[in-house]
Parts: sequence; structure tokens; C-alpha cells
Amino acid sequence: MARPWMRSLVTSFLKDMLQLEAYNVVQNKLSGSDGAGQQLGGAAATGTAALLVIDMSIGTPTPQNVSGLVHITSQLVWAQCSPCATRAACATAPPTDTFRPNKSATFSPLPCDSDMCLSVLRETCGAGDATTGNCDRYIATYGSAVNTSGYLATETFTFGSTRVPGVVFGCSDKTNGDFSGANGVIGLGRGPLSLISQLQLSRFSYQLWAPHDSNSKKKSKSSVDGSIIRFGDDAVPKTKRPRSTPLLSSTLYPNLYYVNLTGILVDGKRLSAIPAGTFDLKANGSGGVFLSTTVPVTYLEVAAYRVVRQALASGISLQPVDGSAMGLDLCYAAALMAKVKVPKLTLVFDGAGAEMELAVANYFFKDDDTGLECLTMLPSVGGSVLGSLLQAGTNMIYDVDGERLTFEPAWAARLAAVSLTMLLVPLVASVLLF
Repeated sequence: MARPWMRSLVTSFLKDMLQLEAYNVVQNKLSGSDGAGQQLGGAAATGTAALLVIDMSIGTPTPQNVSGLVHITSQLVWAQCSPCATRAACATAPPTDTFRPNKSATFSPLPCDSDMCLSVLRETCGAGDATTGNCDRYIATYGSAVNTSGYLATETFTFGSTRVPGVVFGCSDKTNGDFSGANGVIGLGRGPLSLISQLQLSRFSYQLWAPHDSNSKKKSKSSVDGSIIRFGDDAVPKTKRPRSTPLLSSTLYPNLYYVNLTGILVDGKRLSAIPAGTFDLKANGSGGVFLSTTVPVTYLEVAAYRVVRQALASGISLQPVDGSAMGLDLCYAAALMAKVKVPKLTLVFDGAGAEMELAVANYFFKDDDTGLECLTMLPSVGGSVLGSLLQAGTNMIYDVDGERLTFEPAWAARLAAVSLTMLLVPLVASVLLF
């Protein structure tokens, strides 16, 4: 399965240009577990997030393009497979934007007795002969009504000009819910099935599209258009003073990336009313704070949420309005919000100077349809999630082997990368960055 030479693929992966697209998607009634198995408390929510979708090339001799939604809270890489009964059926009437196994010479269902099948899908060999049968059904759940099912297989994936045989992925033949225009998912979690695990890549980073600051007539420096993903040696800090904090692990949810959030500042003042230990990851694996690229709203433990909500509301000299139409808790008339100064929010993590200063657009969303501007945070019970809106405009760098998360302003990282690339490799600057 794992091959050391795969580490060199990251250069081809980026320079040969997989298509990167930022999807500005309204996700309605977000609740459930985000694939973590951890129920989030609070009301259903709506929000806008930058979702990163990559075009995957699968199969031989002619690779087929299938789009995959980057998902850091799950490990499975899967593509929607066409449910064709025969090779001829796939060839004559192929479904739109789905992978056609019968058109590939290298597609092979994963054997039931394979180490990957036995370790990941523990009870799939009972119905047939374990020596000749295939790895049976899986069901991957991403929320209360978003799921996919299929069977595991191996296939050749093409990254730029480099082909990698034997990648284990899910061939899904039944999918429910909205995957934001993608017909697959690229899991970057910590499990053995994730893309980074299979390719033995210890680092990855992303910069999610940053929504414009609704309280400013000018585009904020933190408002960087276009999302970016990097892997391997390219996933390093681009500025001189990045901030860093340890990545933690949970025994209950080992796929997730946890961080130690030690406090929250409003206008530079620590919210001391948040009870000590509110964000702690417990010894039994419960609690804690993890990151998501697919849930736009940030969920805070209810004891912390109430304090943050009160501090922000106290600093905004306006009367809140009903936000039920948005599924959010603290809302104001957007026209009036444009005339007030919104308190500044800063997250404090474990580590020297590990503070993440947020733009207003990271925690307030303006909806033109309703005329409301709402806090994109909700209360939760049992754990906290830092959503994609909160991360937008920040270069998030995951050193999985080193167990550290490093972050820096995306606009500064992009400017630094442009300057360095133009000095060293002028001809590929645009390919590396866009």
C-alpha cells in the first residue's frame, strides 16, 4: 500500500495543476456530526462557506475526471460510480460526471481478505468466501441527511502527469444530500484510508476563500479570493512570523484534528467568565475543539457561547432582531450594522503568541435576501468545532507527523509566496498559486 516514493508526487500534484475551485455555498439546516459521530447541540443553522473542490483523475488508459470535496474530518476518498450493469451500458449511456469502472482497465474491487478491508470494515467477510470475495458495502455519513454508500476498490489515480496505482477508494453507487456540486469526497483525516495517509504525505495546508468584510466598503486584507491547497514540502509557512499550536488527538474520534483553545478575547480583553476547562479535551476522548472545512458555522460549548454572545451583543449598540429565518441566534438589521463598529474577536491557542485575530466576516454573515447580519456561531454540547467561515482568510498548515497546526494571514502568505516564486521560478508562479 504505502510507498515512500509517493512523497515526490506533491510537486507534480501542484505544478501540473489540478483544478481548484472555491464554492460559495449556502448550506441549510446544518446539524448532526459532520462525519465525526459526535452530535452537535444547538439549532439548525444556515451559513456561507468556502468549500474546496478538486478535480480527481481516475482510471486507465484514459483518466476520468471526478470532482472531490476536500474534507478534513473524514478519511474516506470516494467517487460517485455509475451503476452500469455492463461495460456496453456505461459506454453507450454514461451518467454525467460519474466514474465508470467498466471503462477502466485498472479498476479492481478490494478483496475481502485484504488488510485494509479487514481493518476498516471489520464485518464484511462473513457473507462470502473470505479468500475470493470482495470488500462489501460501506456507509459514510456526513450529517443527519447526507450520506453515501458503496464498496471499496483500488484504482490508478493521476496527479498531474504522475500515475499512482493501487489507491484505495470508495466506489459509491448511492448518495443522498448535497455535496456542493462535487461528486466525490477527498478525505484528509488521520485514518489509514485518507489521501495523505495512502500517499505518505505528512503535511498539507489550505487557504479558504475569505468573505469580504461586510462592515467595510473596501476589501479587507484578509479577503483573499480563490482557495488554495498544498501538500508535502509546499505546505510550509510563507511568512516570517507564523503562529503555531499543538495538534491533539482524541481516542473517541481519532480521525479529527483537535487543538487546545485556551481563551477568547473581545476587543483585546480575555473573557474570564468562560469557565476553566470548557474547551479541554478530556482523558476519555470527549470534549475538546476540532476543525472542519465543511461546516461553515462555528459551534462553541454552551457555557462559552453564552459568554461570547453576551460580550459581542454588549459591544453592538443595536437591538437584535429575530434570526430564525437564518437559523442563527444573534442577528441585526444589516443596514444598521454597516454604521456600527463590531467588537474584535481573537482566539487564543496553546503556544507562544498563538493568537488568531479574526475579521468581522469570519464571525458575522450578511445575507442580502433577508437583510440580516448574524453571528455565525451556535452553542453545542459535548465539544466545539471551528468552522470554515472562521478559518477563511487564514493559511492553515497541518504538520500531521509533527502534530502541529501553524497559521498565518492568507493575504500575507500569498504575497510572500508570490514574491519568492517570482524570484526563483518566474515561469511557474501562476501555476503554483492559482
